[in-house]
Amino acid sequence: MKRIINYLLAAACVLFAASCEKTPEAAKLEILTSTIAESAVFGENVAFLVGVPATADVTSVTAALIKDGKQLASETIRISEVSSYSPDAINGGLQIPYTKNIADGEYDVMFVATGKSERAEKTVKINLAHPEFKKVEFVAGADKFELFKSDAASPLEENKWSYTGALPASLSGHFEAADAAGTKYVFGGSSVDNVEFSNSADMDLYSYDEAIPQGTISFDVVSFAVTYPLEAMWVEVPATTDPAYPGTIEVDFKKGQVVGFKGAGDLWIDVDFFDNNGDGTHTFRAEGGKYRLTNQADWGSLRTERLSANGDLATFGWDDSGNITVNEAIWCLGNYNFGKPDMRTIRDGRVFSDWETYDAYCMAKIDDFKYQITLRVYNMASYKFFCTKLNWGDIYGTQYDMTNTNLNGLTNIYANVLVGNGNFQQGMSPTDPNAIMYPEEGIVIRFTFDVTNPQGIVVTAEDVTSQNLM
Repeated sequence: MKRIINYLLAAACVLFAASCEKTPEAAKLEILTSTIAESAVFGENVAFLVGVPATADVTSVTAALIKDGKQLASETIRISEVSSYSPDAINGGLQIPYTKNIADGEYDVMFVATGKSERAEKTVKINLAHPEFKKVEFVAGADKFELFKSDAASPLEENKWSYTGALPASLSGHFEAADAAGTKYVFGGSSVDNVEFSNSADMDLYSYDEAIPQGTISFDVVSFAVTYPLEAMWVEVPATTDPAYPGTIEVDFKKGQVVGFKGAGDLWIDVDFFDNNGDGTHTFRAEGGKYRLTNQADWGSLRTERLSANGDLATFGWDDSGNITVNEAIWCLGNYNFGKPDMRTIRDGRVFSDWETYDAYCMAKIDDFKYQITLRVYNMASYKFFCTKLNWGDIYGTQYDMTNTNLNGLTNIYANVLVGNGNFQQGMSPTDPNAIMYPEEGIVIRFTFDVTNPQGIVVTAEDVTSQNLM
């Protein structure tokens, strides 16, 4: 018994002595050094180094590329996974994205060090630019077609590379580019509308019956736009015998497709979807996909509406985090005092009603995040925009910020201007001091919606009356 007591006393002394030893305190978590290149090119993996105090309680370090508050890329180093950890030299590589239409300029790189109970951050600047390509080719199996830099007759062509010459009857492949150092860049994807960097999948350009003696392939290294020889497509416009049940046809269009309309007569062809070539044909200018054409004879026009892959009317939508989930069509609805191509107060066979969802117009998607609609508007015009054609509950303006509008004095936005849900309109009477009055014949306005941020869209209005589009 005495031996046990002595043992316990000895153990207690050891514990007491251990408790009297002072444990080194962990240093405050902060980023002492943060190193990354001052400039880089899109598609490059850029090395970075972060240093923290030697005794700091750090569990991970993240480097994030940010532009206008939006994170574009990130890399996280978890300390538990680092085999030779050194607090003053935590290093990694940040993959700089190369995406369609990404802009040259200054970006932020935010370094974040995280501990069990602390967090530290530091932001530095990096200048990013597109690679200076010395060679671009279209690779089709064993065949390679070398593209040459455009003469840049206009700013739209300064990033364009083209091949002009003999082409086979059918062609599929991808683009490969190289800079002065020989670094290889690959661009491919499922189709010409879905080109991606670092994707070597072959896209089908065309398949015709005969070889093409002289044709052009081009690729824009910034917008990823692809052009290639397109045979003219002829569309038979369905006849309409009863205005209440107009004839319709569904057509698959490609952007840049040359289209001829048989049986169109004097029908107005929608200028948001088709450019008039002046020779009886039109060029499809919107995003490729399935569309419904309607012989709207009582309106004097060929109505054009986009369909989804399952054949339903196309829509637009985003989730609670602001990520776009459906990006195919936005719809415009209003009163009788606006139209495509003109004002219509009475329709053959029935009286027209204001704000009838059946008559909503489809906006043309002309770029990844840009929609467009051209309207002839008169005094007392009023209109707003929807995520779907037939559902009043899907008013686009209920969730979007209108502070970035550039309406150029052509119209106003009334009711809840800053948070949307308002009508684009003039004053509701000529006595309104804010009313914008049009000439008797009205004016033609082209609206462009930039929905890159669906909750903070940028709307631009342009007077295109002099272009004789309607």
